[in-house]
Amino acid sequence: MTRKTHKKLLIILSICFLLLTIVIIYKHYRPFEQDIASSQDQTTKHNNESHGKHLNTIVDQKDPEIEAINNYLKQVEFNGTAAVFVNGKLKLNKGYGIQNFEENKENRADTLYLIGSAQKFTTGLMLKQLVNEKKINMNDPVEKYLPWFKTKKPITLNQLMLHKSGLYKYKASPNYKNLNEAVHAIQHKGIENKFYNKNRYNDANYLVLSSVIEAVTNKSYVENFNKRIARPQHLDFTAFFDNAKFQSYMADGYKKDNVLGNPVKQVPNVLEQYYGAGNLYMAPSDMGKLILSLQQNKIFSNEITNPLIHESLTKLYPQPYRYGFYSFGDKNRINGGFFGQVFTSYFNDKYIVVLGTNYENSSINNEKKIKHIYYQILKQGGLYNNVGQKY
Repeated sequence: MTRKTHKKLLIILSICFLLLTIVIIYKHYRPFEQDIASSQDQTTKHNNESHGKHLNTIVDQKDPEIEAINNYLKQVEFNGTAAVFVNGKLKLNKGYGIQNFEENKENRADTLYLIGSAQKFTTGLMLKQLVNEKKINMNDPVEKYLPWFKTKKPITLNQLMLHKSGLYKYKASPNYKNLNEAVHAIQHKGIENKFYNKNRYNDANYLVLSSVIEAVTNKSYVENFNKRIARPQHLDFTAFFDNAKFQSYMADGYKKDNVLGNPVKQVPNVLEQYYGAGNLYMAPSDMGKLILSLQQNKIFSNEITNPLIHESLTKLYPQPYRYGFYSFGDKNRINGGFFGQVFTSYFNDKYIVVLGTNYENSSINNEKKIKHIYYQILKQGGLYNNVGQKY
């Protein structure tokens, strides 16, 4: 073999060795690359479909009252989820009926319902926190916090909170793309004189208050809610309407067709503008946890909590309604309804009852059901709050 031939052979062998090395490296790397892609796909899928947690169904069969509630809800064909706390313990947490009729998907213990005006309760808690932090004064005019919110008569935060502002009733429109646009529209329409300083329930009041919360804290309503309410109280099954991680948990709302009697799906189209007054989804057990935290002074001190929950017809709380909920002589009440979904809670020192429904499919509506449970099964209704008495 000549020197020239030998040199050529060495070059060929070197090229072959290099190609073989490349093939080995590629084969080794390729599965690893596929594993990364697969892992990324699974992570994306998980984040888009759920937050990876579930609540188990709870029915305390040793408690005859709980068994009676469970049987009653089945008897009246309740479509939703019920949560009942007794002396601070969750004794019933169960889904009934259908979450999505098109897919025949059943309601569960961790189904989330659009709570509508019950969200005003969470807005009210944040307002009370800001009062205690001396960041707002409820007797101040709105203009102090939103300088552009000018009206022909002064409106205080307290008037908004008590629904006595006189603002025109809010009419939602898909044309408003966010809370800010909605509140500017409310300001532009202004006050209806005959209702000024008179009680008239109006979503506009709490939308304006939500804007005040944002202005005072320099944070969005969502950021405030998560920091002040959801995270501290461990509300793991609560989410805003556009939270992708919770979409599979959220119930679809239905109304009964008046002609055929079939469920007709409702499509929310204005929730972007309803921060603070109607765009939050919750599992009933989470609302129960929040109420329990309030009762146990985990949100405010006892000196603040007691009057807030119990006082009615006093100088501090001149009417049953305050900060998004009611205080009556025999109970406290939270309620909201939006796009075919209704979310109601009755509570006192012993019981917390929460019913979330996504289909009012009978003449026995949500309020009638919870009244039956509270008064007939649990035998409540006696003296709970001493109306007119300070605490």
